[in-house]
Amino acid sequence: NLSTTQVADLTSTQVRGLTATQIGGLSAAYLDAIDAGDFSTSQIAAFGATTVGDLSTTQIANLTSTQIGALSATGFGALASTDVQSWNTTQLAGLTATQLGRLTTTALTNLSTTQVADLTSTQVRGLTATQIGGLSAAYLDAIDAGDFSTSQIAGLDSTAVGNLTSTQIGALTAAQIGAVSASAINSLTTTEIDALSSAQAAGLTRTQLAALSTTNFTALNATTGIPSLTTSAIAGLTTTDISALTTTQGNAFTTTQIQAMSVAQAIALVSLVG
Repeated sequence: NLSTTQVADLTSTQVRGLTATQIGGLSAAYLDAIDAGDFSTSQIAAFGATTVGDLSTTQIANLTSTQIGALSATGFGALASTDVQSWNTTQLAGLTATQLGRLTTTALTNLSTTQVADLTSTQVRGLTATQIGGLSAAYLDAIDAGDFSTSQIAGLDSTAVGNLTSTQIGALTAAQIGAVSASAINSLTTTEIDALSSAQAAGLTRTQLAALSTTNFTALNATTGIPSLTTSAIAGLTTTDISALTTTQGNAFTTTQIQAMSVAQAIALVSLVG
């Protein structure tokens, strides 16, 4: 029986005495009369899609980082992109890795690419491979590739790997390079493979080299790529791969690498370099 004006006059202590059932039963007019900053995190966590949807744009824009971090995946999914994009960097910092990992791709992309670029490494590592794989190239490119965990990299399919920019590929660590799945490794362009640093080339695995197409394998740089391959990775090379190299690339193999080759591989190399 309280009027909306009276509800607006409730103190934060009084507002925090309301149960989730009471809040959920309020009409949009009554809900909008409450200062959103007066809601406790436990109250925010209990908000369903309808309650969140009834919050005004002003209320949503005034949520604190702690309150934002309390939103359930269902509640977050009820927010419009314009609402989410009203949050500043400080507010976005409230999003937890667990919370982000529970969002649908649609809800996740309610964030702007600028906001996605501002996510911390901890937040990025909360994303699942399915979420990452569902991002458009524009969203994927907004993420610092160094923030991805090796398990996330391993879960990327060929399309997602192909959507990474050359800058992102160049920023990957040896461990991240080694985590790219065999089914996705050929999504790297010959230019990106040629640009791999010595450390990155050393991260390539036997499984990856075995999966690389001859065209992509022969893109390895003679200075930074070929001589940096580990002896265990060398085992993944086919004689066809070796025979397709240039003489310069063939001569780039180190003594240690040659000693690790099979008889067939060594014969193919000798035939190449003479």
